[in-house]
Amino acid sequence: MQQPNLENYLDYREYLCDFFEFKKNQRADYSHRMFMHKAGLKSPSHLKSVMSGERNLTNKSLPKYIKAIGFDKKREIKLFELLVSYNQCKDAQEKVDIFREILGLKSKRGLTSMEESQFRFLSEWHYVAIYVLIDLVDFKADPEWIAAKLRKKVSPKQIESAIEGLESLGLIKKDSKRGYVQTGGALSSPDEVRHTAIHEYHKTMLNLASQSLIEDDLSTREFNGVTLPIPKDKLPALKEKIRQFRKEINQLASNLENPDEVYQLNIQLFPLTEDRH
Repeated sequence: MQQPNLENYLDYREYLCDFFEFKKNQRADYSHRMFMHKAGLKSPSHLKSVMSGERNLTNKSLPKYIKAIGFDKKREIKLFELLVSYNQCKDAQEKVDIFREILGLKSKRGLTSMEESQFRFLSEWHYVAIYVLIDLVDFKADPEWIAAKLRKKVSPKQIESAIEGLESLGLIKKDSKRGYVQTGGALSSPDEVRHTAIHEYHKTMLNLASQSLIEDDLSTREFNGVTLPIPKDKLPALKEKIRQFRKEINQLASNLENPDEVYQLNIQLFPLTEDRH
């Protein structure tokens, strides 16, 4: 059994679990108590509580854990610190910023091209738009044509990068007639990548919706809204209705012949009042 490589993790708790198993495999009598003794902490249950998620690392305990693990390179220490911040952060935007910093640190070693492509596909609107655009009957595999089709909101250089990313993810492939075609494959990504990216995706789509409200003619868009009184225990049922509606629209659109435009459908349900119970 090899020592786990921190580069391969986005969850520091998962790393700690694997590190502990590695040490146990090396030495049968290795224990939580031994780890905590090396860390200079008194509570033998501290490590177990951190690994299970019952407890967080603090500014005081973090350097002690780094010592117990044996990290001595600045880059490893920095990456572990970022992973701790990322996993324990509650603010969505701050979490995205930390995630980008993690990717930046990892990418210096060329180890995260897949993670980065996954994150970009899930978070940057033009990746999804280009993926859908490729299925249009009049699609042209020309960055200038795609840029014009996307209303000049992204540059040809960004489009080239997106196409490379989509190809590396196995979502599209080169085609002698159309330039590129969808493969029909599904995107599989770690939960941490997906959850962080989704926040960025929805924020971007809300910004695009605001622009459409100003720029687009009424005949080409549909904006509707209603303010509702909702019993709290009925919220799951309403959310399920929305999900079902989205699936029905997606199925309807998927069966339409000769699509020639790409549209974005946003559905939002969010609280306007604060629960004070």
